[in-house]
Amino acid sequence: MKFDDFFQRVAKTTEISNQKELADLLGVEPPAITLAKTRGVPKNWPLTIASLFGINLNWLKTGTGPVYQQDAGRTVFIPKVSARACAGGGSLELKDNIVGELPFDRAWIARKGNPEHMVTMEVIGDSMSPELEPGDDMLVDQGQNQVTSNKLYVIGLADTIQVKRVQVRPNLIILFSTNQRYAPVTLQGDEVDTLRVIGRVLWSSRTYA
Repeated sequence: MKFDDFFQRVAKTTEISNQKELADLLGVEPPAITLAKTRGVPKNWPLTIASLFGINLNWLKTGTGPVYQQDAGRTVFIPKVSARACAGGGSLELKDNIVGELPFDRAWIARKGNPEHMVTMEVIGDSMSPELEPGDDMLVDQGQNQVTSNKLYVIGLADTIQVKRVQVRPNLIILFSTNQRYAPVTLQGDEVDTLRVIGRVLWSSRTYA
């Protein structure tokens, strides 16, 4: 398949407007796009786009037939797991049993990352209040586990799963709480190796009493 034809159809049916956005969505480097222009589109690219956006694979390849899959709606369901992210300091449930699902707009999710790497989980504790409140649900992308400073992450530390704003500095990592009653936690030296970055928080709901 010619790259230009493929890209035009992708741009027509998604909010992808440039080749960098396409590369980011597919999880490839820009040179892969350049190679596809000369050698043709890899077979897995149309499959990925069709799955994420509910597009008819044959139309994506040939431009003929219905544009969208008849059995695919605009909603994708992300599993909710029983592990709960503690916005405090207590021990947590660590089982990853699926206890439900939350619906999200398929196109919105596709812009954020690969839904197959995402889960939702509930917040407990008040250390991130008022940014995150107990009972809020969070969307967590486990595919984004390389820390970007000052972003929200679900982390594993000792026997707890916590949600914190993470800041990276030379030779140390600082975990910040929104609630000023909780002091920052600084990890340095061998302590840094004890930190597990589970995923980046992309979205949260808000529960009102």
